[in-house]
Amino acid sequence: MEDRLTQLSKIKVSDIMIKDPLFTIPKEKISTTELLMVRKNIGGLPVVKDRKNKQLIGIITQRDIRLARFAMSLNSPNTIVKDLMTPEPFIVKEDDTLQYVLEKMIFKKIQRLPVVNENNELIGLVIQNGILKTLLEFFQK
Repeated sequence: MEDRLTQLSKIKVSDIMIKDPLFTIPKEKISTTELLMVRKNIGGLPVVKDRKNKQLIGIITQRDIRLARFAMSLNSPNTIVKDLMTPEPFIVKEDDTLQYVLEKMIFKKIQRLPVVNENNELIGLVIQNGILKTLLEFFQK
């Protein structure tokens, strides 16, 4: 049993992250971003500076968009991702442990964590469902 726990504790972000995740940019229209999330059945997207410079600057979720609908009119064609995104989101590095990720997600009440390299460039995304899938596979061994 102890060996199994040791194995579990050695799972790294690089083992559970989505590599090269979808993302959006600050100037993208909210309607376009929301449509992408709905079509791909995803709850949120990292926001990077632009399509070539993948430096992480924020995150936007379907929840952000829904909450904004109550506060303002999103029918405006001028509403862009930058208007609703959360700047400077919580992040992890690819060599962080599963335990660290779980603690961050639980205590900060978040469902997804962008993974960045040493230059703060987006390289992956950890989502709750991915963690659950990894844990299920681990326990089925």
